Amino acid sequence: MLILDLRWLLFGLLVAVIALGVLVARSRKRNTTFLPFEKGPSALERAPFGLLVLDGPSTYRWANLQARHLLDLPLPSGSLPKASWASLLAEDRETARREMAGLGRYRTVAPAPDRTLRWWVAPWDGLDIVFLLDVTAQQRAEQAAGYLLSDLSHELRTPLATILTHLEILLLPDISTEIGRQSLRLLKEEARRMARLVNDMLQLGRLETATEIERRPVDLLAVVEGAVAQITPQAEERGIDIVLEAEAPLPLVVGDADRLKQVFLNLLDNAVKFSRPGDRAVVSLQQGEEGIVCTVYDNGPGIPAEHLPHVTRRFYRGVPQGQGGSGLGLALVAEILRRHDSRLHIESRTDGDETGTRVRFVLPVLPEEVEG
Repeated sequence: MLILDLRWLLFGLLVAVIALGVLVARSRKRNTTFLPFEKGPSALERAPFGLLVLDGPSTYRWANLQARHLLDLPLPSGSLPKASWASLLAEDRETARREMAGLGRYRTVAPAPDRTLRWWVAPWDGLDIVFLLDVTAQQRAEQAAGYLLSDLSHELRTPLATILTHLEILLLPDISTEIGRQSLRLLKEEARRMARLVNDMLQLGRLETATEIERRPVDLLAVVEGAVAQITPQAEERGIDIVLEAEAPLPLVVGDADRLKQVFLNLLDNAVKFSRPGDRAVVSLQQGEEGIVCTVYDNGPGIPAEHLPHVTRRFYRGVPQGQGGSGLGLALVAEILRRHDSRLHIESRTDGDETGTRVRFVLPVLPEEVEG
């Protein structure tokens, strides 16, 4: 999908260049010194790419709306700011003019810490034209994919080594039946662990590399009821009660119902997995001033204070690995909530009579629901 979009965008750039050339040629025949877009409104003003026309060493004759936004230019024409990218642009202008083929110069720059651009600079009849593309999302996606592959390869080394070791044991001619059973059990556990790692990593990767998520009106109560029904058999097997407390009716929220269900499933799974028989996990939904306040809490043993700042990091485990989990559950939850303009708040107590963990976040509701 990304390749297709870039092809269409490059096609649009080519059309824009041809259109500019034709219009300027016509303006010359009429003996005017005005560029076509300087005479009035133009489609290029609101084009989805930046267009900058340079007429001096440190001045620009025209910048469309996108170029002004990407480069923080205050006016449609004027002087270039004294920024690091301006000196790089001057280098590319000079190099492009020296080249005989006239292919122009490409460069990727970061005019701001949270913004990455790619430009193409080419001489044009005494002027220089610069086309700019915002590639911030693309670069973030590429970095996220790189981190995911690096982390996954690191995490898979241990289970792969364990599997290979026990396969060698099973090939020994004189092992006992008991040792064979133990090796098969460990092989099964490590295979399941690898499957969880790969599945959770793929889900996190899709989230981090996607530019947007689906946003539709969502009945949050129905979503949570589905998550509770799905986790209840696991809770009953461990002797843990699951309780849903919700005001009715609740306004609709905006987001991806499947992703939000995953949030509650992961939080409830943690509550069940790390609680003791007889403990209780509660999901609470209440309408607040900023949206629907969602809380998942339990009266289990709690999370030690030194682990709390790190529990949403990838592969961080505050408990021994033998207790299961990929170390990605809360990282997934935090990323999904970030995509829903929300943040995860975690509190926990491990001492005293009232131990347990409380996870809280707020989901914005539909604007019309607020007005109503």
